[in-house]
Amino acid sequence: MFHCPVNTTVGRGVMPSVKLALDHVNEHDSVLRNYRLHMWWNDTECNAAVGVKSFFDMMHSGPHKLMLFGAACTHVTDPIAKASKHWHLTQLSYADTHPMFTKEAFPNFFRIVPSENAFNIPRIRLLQHFNWTRVGTIYQNEPRYALAHNRLLVDLDTNGFLIEETQSFATEVKTALAKLKEKDVRIILGNFNETWALKIFCEAYKLEMYGRAYTWLLLGTYSNKWWMRRAPCSKRNLTTALDTAILTDLLPLSTTGEMTVSGITAKDYQVEYDRRRGTEYSRFHGYTYDGIWAMALAIQTVAQRVKLKYKEKTVQDFRYRDKEWEQLFLDALSNVTFEGVTGPVRFYDNERKASILLKQFQGDEVGEVKVGEYCAERDHLDLASGDTFKWIGKNPPKDRTLRLIEHTQVNITIYSVLVSCSVLGILLATGFLAMNIHYRNQRYIKMSSPHLNNLIIIGCMLTYLSVIFLGLDSSLSSIGAFPVICTTRAWLLMAGFSLAFGAMFSKTWRVHSIFTDVKLNKK
Repeated sequence: MFHCPVNTTVGRGVMPSVKLALDHVNEHDSVLRNYRLHMWWNDTECNAAVGVKSFFDMMHSGPHKLMLFGAACTHVTDPIAKASKHWHLTQLSYADTHPMFTKEAFPNFFRIVPSENAFNIPRIRLLQHFNWTRVGTIYQNEPRYALAHNRLLVDLDTNGFLIEETQSFATEVKTALAKLKEKDVRIILGNFNETWALKIFCEAYKLEMYGRAYTWLLLGTYSNKWWMRRAPCSKRNLTTALDTAILTDLLPLSTTGEMTVSGITAKDYQVEYDRRRGTEYSRFHGYTYDGIWAMALAIQTVAQRVKLKYKEKTVQDFRYRDKEWEQLFLDALSNVTFEGVTGPVRFYDNERKASILLKQFQGDEVGEVKVGEYCAERDHLDLASGDTFKWIGKNPPKDRTLRLIEHTQVNITIYSVLVSCSVLGILLATGFLAMNIHYRNQRYIKMSSPHLNNLIIIGCMLTYLSVIFLGLDSSLSSIGAFPVICTTRAWLLMAGFSLAFGAMFSKTWRVHSIFTDVKLNKK
């Protein structure tokens, strides 16, 4: 016997699987023999006040309930989990993934569905698969996403990743995205709900943070065709920015084909569930089915232990607020192990290591497609169970801008030709300088300002000489000589140009002054 608070939206889709599980448990020959499992349920309407009232009403009416199953909404699960602890009642949730429900804070709370923390390692294994070691993160500043993000940072650091930038947002995302782009973050891990996902990818389109240079890895768990909802940009822009994004999600049912504890396969269960559910559907239906089985097996274990320890007692003698009964149920549920329709079921610190679905958005026409699975029980990434990844370009994006430093050398042939020309120019200038000094008293040379001519020639010689130093590289000189060479380059070229151009300008100014002198003698 157990109490099941459900919410209206999820409840209608899971009730067929609950009833199916109860039928299978009660029909099974070796499970709870001589007992019949019953469920008392109520609709919490996803309202904390309604949920708590329903809980207390059901605790004070009818026979004692052995365990508590639910709820789905966090703001309902939280107060009920706190209340059930004081009743020493073991609780199992089939749909609440909030990471705040830890064993330390809620020792009586278990969940058959993986929490948000469980979606970190699959993304890390993908990063390792594609050799991405430099990443950035962005998360919604709410407890559900912030707590999972904190755990993500720890997991990334433990696995040796470089976290280049971490950004959070509360009311707008443009600033956070701009900082990620400024840091040249190419691989972005995002933790946010689908409403913000629409806004983020619209903004990413404006900032050109998409295409062959970027990859987004999202926490996911969004509703079916969530990108079709109204967004702050056009559908075309949204799907363009979203293209090739990778999302994690709950794996609805196991794909291994293993026989489950109830004697049927996951496919057989799917057929029976579809036959019973009508138009209602919940993504948690498989976890609900396995949750009922986990509780049934736990109750059976308690019944066996009570029978061995207290021959005069049975589970019908269960009482609330009894620590001994509480510990019996906690131990029994902690040690439950079986093959369920969602995969292997076993609890680690009151949480389950479930399989995670990996999806990729491959364009507006195709939408989200399965590209793989991650089995947390075996820490195995299986990319052969889905379609191939789609990339814009031939290969996956790089996690950083590659900066290649190439050591280039001056072509020795070209350098030899230029040095020869420079030496020839220096020799020619030396000849002109000697001629100018030797014939400085000749009338024509004297009239051309020989001293300025000397400065022009010396400037040209220094400029020619700078060509020799400018062409020197590490193959023609030692690394230690480069400080002197670099200084010499600058001074030779600067001094040569200054002397040659300065002297030439002085000569030009002298001629200008002569021809513009207005004080002419007239005869």
